[in-house]
Amino acid sequence: MGSWLRLFGAELRRTLPRLLPVGLLVLLVAGAVFQARAVQDVAHSNLDQVRTGMAHLTPEGCAEDTAGLPPDAGVSPEAFHRECVENLPRTIEMYRNIEVGFTATAEHLAPAQHPLGTVGASFGWLATVPGLVALILLAAYFTAGEWSRGTVVPLLLHEQRLWRLLSAKAAVLLVWSLLTAAVMSLALWALAALHTRRAHPLHHMVSDAEVRAYTLQRAGVGLLVLAIACVASVALAAALRSPLRSSLAGVLLLGLVTLPITAWFPGAILADGLELKPYLNAWDHVWTTSLDTSVPASIRALPWVILLLGVVWHGWRVRPRSLV
Repeated sequence: MGSWLRLFGAELRRTLPRLLPVGLLVLLVAGAVFQARAVQDVAHSNLDQVRTGMAHLTPEGCAEDTAGLPPDAGVSPEAFHRECVENLPRTIEMYRNIEVGFTATAEHLAPAQHPLGTVGASFGWLATVPGLVALILLAAYFTAGEWSRGTVVPLLLHEQRLWRLLSAKAAVLLVWSLLTAAVMSLALWALAALHTRRAHPLHHMVSDAEVRAYTLQRAGVGLLVLAIACVASVALAAALRSPLRSSLAGVLLLGLVTLPITAWFPGAILADGLELKPYLNAWDHVWTTSLDTSVPASIRALPWVILLLGVVWHGWRVRPRSLV
């Protein structure tokens, strides 16, 4: 265990201070902050506008609209006012339905204005396309790149058991993911404290218990997804041994699993596990939405876990004798 920790520490020092990990971290954090500010602005504005419009849906509002009717409108003021009053119940019902949708959106974005909720909001980015693509790129450069650059030779002379080297690299990617999640959470809370809680107040729409449940769900599933992604991306990079091939194959594989073909595909399982909302894609996450099914996500995930374990076992049995 001690030798593995030394190997892990060495990989950590070789990887994290480099330009690519730091650049991807900054890019993800900046993107999440920009997205959070934009979508909270839209959500608050939409809800404010529809409620202002509902307050105007009264006989007095119809009278104001009639008074402001242009002379060349082509309709008599009396007929316009009468039709306006007669349509009030239907118009109010339509506005209420719109308000329900806007309220649901605002409530789902509201945890990003709570100190604890920002952690859950961060995994909307990290455990979906942006974070997973970043892991694929990092694995391609720091694992497959070892073979293409020839730097794997001294590493394997020092540590001849390949699984120890690859597990250390996967652990480093997981540490990078956790570090990114921490920085992103702090950045989102700074945005909330300095701007959005005053300009676009949504935090009052959810209780502390709801925020805790939201964060536990997102963080728990997100950490599991990131751990699997770290292992899978490092294994793929070690198998292909080319940064370009690893990147292309990883992105292609990620695109395939997100196809909305069936609810039993990994993309739909992840969407249900993280409780991603179909109408919030690119607002709260970047991922294909889930499909309707009565089978829990944990049950649908079991075949894929068994398949993954089978692939790892087979790969271990047929691993090449020449590690270089």
